[in-house]
Amino acid sequence: MNVRLRYILPAIAVLLLPTPLYSGVETTSADPISPTHKEVEGIGLTPETKFGNLTTFCMDREGNLLACDSQANEIRKISPTGKTLARWKFNFAPNAIHACPDGTIYAAGQGKAVKLDKTGKMLKTVEVGGVNLPAGKTSGITATKRDVFVCIGSSGHLRSRSSIVRFDRDLGQPTIIAEDLRGCCQRLDIVAKDSVLYVAENARYRVLKCDRNGKILLKWGNRDRRDIEGFGSCCNPMNLYFGPKGELYTAESGLGRIKRYSPDGEFLGLVGYVGVERFNRATRLAASCSNIALAVNKDASRIFVLDFKNDFIRVMERANTSADAEPSH
Repeated sequence: MNVRLRYILPAIAVLLLPTPLYSGVETTSADPISPTHKEVEGIGLTPETKFGNLTTFCMDREGNLLACDSQANEIRKISPTGKTLARWKFNFAPNAIHACPDGTIYAAGQGKAVKLDKTGKMLKTVEVGGVNLPAGKTSGITATKRDVFVCIGSSGHLRSRSSIVRFDRDLGQPTIIAEDLRGCCQRLDIVAKDSVLYVAENARYRVLKCDRNGKILLKWGNRDRRDIEGFGSCCNPMNLYFGPKGELYTAESGLGRIKRYSPDGEFLGLVGYVGVERFNRATRLAASCSNIALAVNKDASRIFVLDFKNDFIRVMERANTSADAEPSH
């Protein structure tokens, strides 16, 4: 088969599919464009577990999900099976969150960043916008052993510009390390690993690899609506997450597509699709700017994806039990 057709045909097939609450996609091939995971029933679909406005989530060191409900001004701790374990209330609406291996949790929203212990107890609160710092909406937060990074978007439109502010682990010594990044509608996700920062600069269809001072070490990615190795829809990749073997998972808003890359941009394979509205079935703004946060468990057998429009967490399970995955250290 022609190489280009080999990539195009699976993508066309997915675009023609309906958009159910959950649907399984089986895989029978080791081909990198065959999905490795299928979607199963999600979290937050029952009256008891329903979210008011689910803005984002992360995974803690025990494998539980920490979900931000900006309508309830709370972070909800949820087991991998969807059981609510705790609710932490705040006086602001959280919309960004990160959990560290040592149990420390950082969250941000409405011009604030907070440091929490593993029980949700508030340890520190700081302002992240205003005097000498960028004004706008926080869209991402991450941390290394040394630093905390907060991303702030300027305005809610397609030409929004984002900045990244670095703090120490006690949320002190703020320093602007990057400006004029292109994140559609105040959406710019960031993750960090081994003192290196990775930025999903979605409006430029690429991932930036930066040092702690914001110096760009590598750029990779390109806009391509036909080749699965590129990023499609309006503005992608929208969100990033590190898997157990150090691979980088990417999520594409509007397409509902999850893929894997090496940290240096080598395409490793298609994980699958979740049933979000496709680019041609939603408004341009809705398709391009949806936060499609994701989290991967310790053996990559389950992947959790935010359905921003419908306020619940979609769940993908490995369809091929022989898939290449190992427990994280």
